Amino acid sequence: MEKEIEKDIEKRGRWAKFKAFITNPKLTAALVAVIVIGFAFWYGAAWSLIIALPLIYDYYVGHRIQKWHKRMCERYAWWRVVWAVWCAAVFATVVGVIAHMLIFRWQIPFIITFVVVMSIALWSELRKVDEKKKRVYKWAYGWVNSILFAAVAATIIQIYWFQMFVIPTGSMESTLLAGDYIIVNKVAYGPRVPMTPLSFPFVHNTMPLNDQKASFSTSWQRSYRRLAGGGQVERGDVVVFNFPEGDTVVLEMPAMSYYELLRDNTLGATTAQRREALMSRYTIAVRPIDKKENYIKRCVGMPGDTLTIVDGVVYHDGIREEFVPKRQYIYYNQLTGKPLNVGFDHYTGQQMELPVTDDMLGDYADTTRYVLRKIGGAVSGSVLIPHWETIDGRRWTIDDFGPVWVPKAGATIELTDKNMALYGRCIAVYEQRVVEQRDGKIYIDGVEADSYTFLMDYYFMMGDNRHGSLDSRFWGFVPEDHIVGKASYVWFSVDPNGGGVRWDRIFTSID
Repeated sequence: MEKEIEKDIEKRGRWAKFKAFITNPKLTAALVAVIVIGFAFWYGAAWSLIIALPLIYDYYVGHRIQKWHKRMCERYAWWRVVWAVWCAAVFATVVGVIAHMLIFRWQIPFIITFVVVMSIALWSELRKVDEKKKRVYKWAYGWVNSILFAAVAATIIQIYWFQMFVIPTGSMESTLLAGDYIIVNKVAYGPRVPMTPLSFPFVHNTMPLNDQKASFSTSWQRSYRRLAGGGQVERGDVVVFNFPEGDTVVLEMPAMSYYELLRDNTLGATTAQRREALMSRYTIAVRPIDKKENYIKRCVGMPGDTLTIVDGVVYHDGIREEFVPKRQYIYYNQLTGKPLNVGFDHYTGQQMELPVTDDMLGDYADTTRYVLRKIGGAVSGSVLIPHWETIDGRRWTIDDFGPVWVPKAGATIELTDKNMALYGRCIAVYEQRVVEQRDGKIYIDGVEADSYTFLMDYYFMMGDNRHGSLDSRFWGFVPEDHIVGKASYVWFSVDPNGGGVRWDRIFTSID
């Protein structure tokens, strides 16, 4: 019995030593310092360590600032008031924002909530006379500290490491389904430094419960910059990016491209008339690059590629794209003249032609019963780039498209009226050059030009649901500064049509 007690005491002693070691303030300070040093050099802001490292040491080891703050509170009533106002304001902001997100819109009710909660918190601080009141203060202060730390940590992780998105549409079916919750790896291509830093946390471009109110301020804008990452975008990657045409948005129709609406002749005979009609009828919002809507597609065209689509199949420089098992098209059977696959479409609620994935084509290999032909070629006209223009006397279709050259940084092209229909937006909007076309000549930044050298790399993106995806065939190239990250995993999935959780898709990789 005595030996068992001795062993138990010895075991507890070892655990106590181990616990004391891992909770040692100096060890904690060293680990935090290593993380901060690594991040500072990665970010290119080593100068910040002059301030950060002394603060880390003092917070975990020295406690000089804490002691100085305590003396100030004991000696000066005005300091206690200032500190009380600060703590109350932070507490009210955190709790008020949560209440607003759940109950109100971002208007007068939030201000009322903020004032009420701040008043309660301030009262708790200023009224701490006895130990009981101090416990209330400590409880509130502890919550503020915890929530602030969590918010800052989560924001840094979301900006520089990974972010979670939900798939809203079927443009990537059957690779990704509407209702899939995915993890986007930002380190894969190097995280993009925020270009619009003044932004409400944890939302993208509109305030919670109020899609008419911008969640960001453009009073401070930074130029494009990307930190070092694991590599570059590769052909075949499933990529999340900012929608290139999303710089101008009709808030009443956020799913529609403003520029496609500008090509609608029913709104007016000229572009100016159509623009005026849109301005008078709808609410128009302008968004910076990193606040445009997020899209997800597969990269099928790399910078410098000459891309062609023949009968729905993509070729780059004459090489056929790699096999994608869940890529899908709508087919009809030439022998019967009927669609190959007809069924109930859960998006429209109607019977219609349904796509067939590439890995299902073996079921229709019997040529005595099936002769397959894609039907997507019937969709053509002004909706595809180069929109109103024809190339070599013909209009492209979604299944017969190109050839088109994908712009590459440092590459120079000859400028003509024909290729300005393809590259004019890249030069004028994405690379912010002043472009004019008059008297049969092209002027860039006021100087006549017959050639142009691109400043950025561009990519051609397409959805795996090839007959049900609005992609680069419709709105053109994706500039490198619009790239957000690489889609890596599906971490959760729910059928948006009431089918419940899709257990078989949880924690599956995205290929």
